[in-house]
Amino acid sequence: MITESKTKSPIADDLSQMRVVLSMPCRRCGYELKELEADGDCPECGEPIRLTIIEVVDPTSRRLQPIHKPKIVGNLIAGVVLFYFVAIVIAVLALVSRAPESLPIPSALRSISTISFVWTSALTSIIALACLVPMMRMCQRQEIAGCRKGIVMTFSGLWLWAISMGINAWMLLNIKIQSPEVAMLIDTCLPVVSAGLVFSGFRHLIPRLGQRSRAFRQAQGSRQRMNDLLAALVVIIIGRTFLAVSDSDSNLALLGLIIMVMSLSLIVIGLGYLLRNAIWIRNALITPPPALIDLLHLKG
Repeated sequence: MITESKTKSPIADDLSQMRVVLSMPCRRCGYELKELEADGDCPECGEPIRLTIIEVVDPTSRRLQPIHKPKIVGNLIAGVVLFYFVAIVIAVLALVSRAPESLPIPSALRSISTISFVWTSALTSIIALACLVPMMRMCQRQEIAGCRKGIVMTFSGLWLWAISMGINAWMLLNIKIQSPEVAMLIDTCLPVVSAGLVFSGFRHLIPRLGQRSRAFRQAQGSRQRMNDLLAALVVIIIGRTFLAVSDSDSNLALLGLIIMVMSLSLIVIGLGYLLRNAIWIRNALITPPPALIDLLHLKG
């Protein structure tokens, strides 16, 4: 007869003389584990407390170079992504409001002036730019390491977006453009280039800050890739070209419209994922995970 010996986890053995001294909900049921023995189990669901400790303590983020004023950085990066997301959505609404009458666009949306959408998008981009300025200053003072390239590219893209929206609004208000090539340059190429700069800046900036967030790191396989958004911008140019070189009621124009709608939808969804990532980063910077030495004390 073979007898089974119950082996004790080395981690549990190390925790045998410790107790939890900070607030720590059980990772499975949410039961408050404060003041309980670190090598025990949750009284509510039986989950080993050490598993919750491993989930709460994040040694990876603590090995990174510290960021000065992490709460400010967290709020700023979330603000930049949020306001640029809003600027993109408003710009898309401006395009929708000018869609052909044959498309089932709500009358309430058509009743709003396209110029109002364009100016609002420009203003929202400027607000995102204002959120980025303090991060630029912090980078100059070496308070944020390794983020200069991403910040500069994002800053340039936001400026160009605001300028391109302003040019579009001025054109809509004052000039009737006859040339489809010039119209395409103004209403599509300039915004696409500016969005490309912003997305490239986010591609360099967000992952570097995201290393502070366990949720961000664990979502590597599912989070939206910035390369997908950059590719969607190129496809928008292709769709807009089809619209520029074809009659409004032709099959080619319809194909171009479908391509643009699908690409814009991908961009909006991708920025929604990016906003979620920015919120994860913000939460990690504002409320960093506790160190093991702070979370546990010797019993007695």
